[in-house]
Amino acid sequence: MFYKSLTRKILASSALVCLAITAPVAMAQQAGESEQAAEVAIERPVAQTAYGPVRGAVEEGVNVFLGIPYGADTRTTRFKKADKPEAWTEVREATSYPDSTLQVATGTALFASWQPDPVPAHSENALGLNVWTPGLDDHKRPVMVWLHGGGFENGNGSSTAYEGVNLANRGDVVVVTINHRLNAMGYLYLAELEGGEAYPDSGNIGNLDMIMALEWVRDNIEEFGGNPENVTIFGESGGGRKVSTLLAMPEAEGLIDRAIVQSGSHMRIRTAEQATKDSIEYLDRLGLKPDELDKLDEIEPEAFEAALKDGRLFFGPVLDGVHMTAHPWDPAAPASAMDVPMLIGNNDDEASIFLFADKRVWTVDFDGIPALASAYGRGGQATPELVAGYREIFPDQTPTELLFTIVSDFRYGHNAVLQALRKSEQGGAPVWLYLFDWQTPVAGGRLKTPHALEIPFAFDTLENSESMVGDPAAAQPVADQMSEAWISFARFGDPNARGLPHWPAYNAETSPVMRINTESKVETGYFARERAILEAE
Repeated sequence: MFYKSLTRKILASSALVCLAITAPVAMAQQAGESEQAAEVAIERPVAQTAYGPVRGAVEEGVNVFLGIPYGADTRTTRFKKADKPEAWTEVREATSYPDSTLQVATGTALFASWQPDPVPAHSENALGLNVWTPGLDDHKRPVMVWLHGGGFENGNGSSTAYEGVNLANRGDVVVVTINHRLNAMGYLYLAELEGGEAYPDSGNIGNLDMIMALEWVRDNIEEFGGNPENVTIFGESGGGRKVSTLLAMPEAEGLIDRAIVQSGSHMRIRTAEQATKDSIEYLDRLGLKPDELDKLDEIEPEAFEAALKDGRLFFGPVLDGVHMTAHPWDPAAPASAMDVPMLIGNNDDEASIFLFADKRVWTVDFDGIPALASAYGRGGQATPELVAGYREIFPDQTPTELLFTIVSDFRYGHNAVLQALRKSEQGGAPVWLYLFDWQTPVAGGRLKTPHALEIPFAFDTLENSESMVGDPAAAQPVADQMSEAWISFARFGDPNARGLPHWPAYNAETSPVMRINTESKVETGYFARERAILEAE
């Protein structure tokens, strides 16, 4: 893994800017002459930021900087906008991932190969980012800023699946991943409680952290060979939701030039009323009454994490009338997204990963689908009539496969199509729609095309993703197509790229989608029958 190899390099380094690496050199002038050692100096890259210089490392020809602070430690600004980092004068080492925000760790064996080593600590000093760039020069490369998944509740930008070496080398682009506040630390809405006037931004702090990171990119990325006027934000699952909601925030206008939503089309957000109820419940877990906000600064970090373990609360952006003045994509696309080209899509069997451990899933019959699909559908209700309609569309699917299909559409597929439709109807910049349907062989192939599977294909990091994809060589032709499309979109605002058939922009009349697989193809009339059934229900 990159991080391990980088660690070995740094441990071998001195405090100097150069690393001395010795290699024997054979001298052939006369027989028996002893070998001599020749030193080759490899310079570690140093870049200047607005706050001070940082020193990274080189991996496969790419300059790598990890853990650059874009905001100050938030311990003294809990539930408030972060301060900018304090400036420094000495060269700062940028070779370790930043801390992750306070959270409850999650994960399954499927994601085992994505875990960095060592695992970053959890703390309130987590506003850091990572940069991969081919050169510290004036080439003004496209910039791709990744927003990690995990809902608005957990995760970080440090997964080995997100390493930017291959993308940077393949496409001559600059890749950035970021950390920000999550869960209650980023979205605990306090403004309507007694004493809440001290926390006017609390319901959307996590998104405001991301905007601060994008401002850092705008102000600093030229020093890393990037173009601040060509910035693509992209993310999967919770990351896609972050993309969706940032596009609706006034503070983000001018910071985003292109946007990719992977399995995270987020149409509506929490109302202030619902968010206040969630906050009162969380405060109760901390042992605080709604009028005791002045005691929040006394809480130990471990207590915040322990309160998250008491049962899941769905944190996320809030319709607070200040930073979020309307639902982002309902009933229409936000005006602030008008001039931003978008690429939107999802995976064919998103839900398989969430249903996999439930034994009922593997023995269900068609009559049992409505109850299970409704239980897992996050608000989607499956009636016998809906199941009958889906059976007509997919007559060859087993009950388990049909269950996956229905729940996947409830949670991801329908919203992806609606978001593309509303973006298309808005006019302005175009939008493209994709469906990722390459099936993984892991777990005996039973997962098919689960949630998050497409990430290492977009990043071209299959070698770090064997627990997810199996043999990287077998999957590489798909990664070649997908990563090229993502790079093309970042560079030109259009995903048409070598290795793919012509990909038309989405429109309501023909509803085209690119089905990404070993042999990718365009399908028209996509999701029309499913949408009619879902919206009739």
